Amino acid sequence: MIPRDAFSVGALYAAAARAARGKRHRASVASFLLELEPLLCDLRTALVLGTWRPGRPQLREIRDPKPRTISVAPFRDRVVHQALAAVLAPRLERRLVRDTYACRVGMGTHAALARARAWARTYRWYAHLDVVKFFPSCDHAILAAQAHADHPESWLRALCAVIVDAGDCEGRRAHFPGDDLLSPLAHAVGLPLGNLTSQLWANRYLDPVDHLVKDRLRVRPYLRYMDDMLLFHDDRRALEQLARTVEDACHGLRLRLHPWQVRPTRAGVGIVGYRVYQGHVRVRRSTVARAERQLRRTLDIESAEQLRVGLRATFAHWAFADAWRLKERTLARLGLLYPPEATG
Repeated sequence: MIPRDAFSVGALYAAAARAARGKRHRASVASFLLELEPLLCDLRTALVLGTWRPGRPQLREIRDPKPRTISVAPFRDRVVHQALAAVLAPRLERRLVRDTYACRVGMGTHAALARARAWARTYRWYAHLDVVKFFPSCDHAILAAQAHADHPESWLRALCAVIVDAGDCEGRRAHFPGDDLLSPLAHAVGLPLGNLTSQLWANRYLDPVDHLVKDRLRVRPYLRYMDDMLLFHDDRRALEQLARTVEDACHGLRLRLHPWQVRPTRAGVGIVGYRVYQGHVRVRRSTVARAERQLRRTLDIESAEQLRVGLRATFAHWAFADAWRLKERTLARLGLLYPPEATG
């Protein structure tokens, strides 16, 4: 049973407002908001009594930029996720190292880009490490152990376990050092993509690797954005050894890395949709192509306001790169910019 002061009606009301932000026009959200007060009271009663259980999510297949299954939880569950995140996020923030940038207030992609850009100018070599199928590979037993270490309240650990265990996602099982033939079958794995709580727990999942690199190995030029990790060094062999140590630590968390290499920073460092060179920054071609596809879809709808919003957001993101000519070419390809001779 959850203490009555854990999730007040006011806290759930604020959580519902955050969950509905930008989605009020959707039928499921609008119908919930229409009877907000009684539904929140019922939800609070279920939480306090411990009878609340997640509903069945809708699964959507997307292929941009790669095939993934997105889990869309019912709006009632998203209210719980928001309320729970308000409790978990401050605790998580206190334990994370400075140079992890995903799902943190005041951090994000552009802060990670600025940090990578500074180190690419300083060091000769880098290694880019990323996890194979990160969210589907997160082990539930490890998540439970981390929750036990972070939260002394048994009700909070139990609520986290209910959400983790109910996650409807395709888990990825693999063998690791010390396993026998059937060991992977004994491990429940996977966090559903799309849940706010999944983002927080995934960010926490790799926190031991961050502290290994920063606190024990004393490596300053290291950053992580969710499951993407960058290491920099002036000595290639030393960097290879560091990267192998990080890979071993990931194996200890039952995660596998994509094949990696130590590369010179002058060849360009890929991070959060950009390519960082020692003298300039470019937007990745795949990022440009994805943005242009989205803008073209908006253009086909013939909504000038939506197109302006899309262009403004896209160009604001690209403003962190050296992208003036890229903006011109994009407008020209969309038929929104013409050469001077065409307008004379």
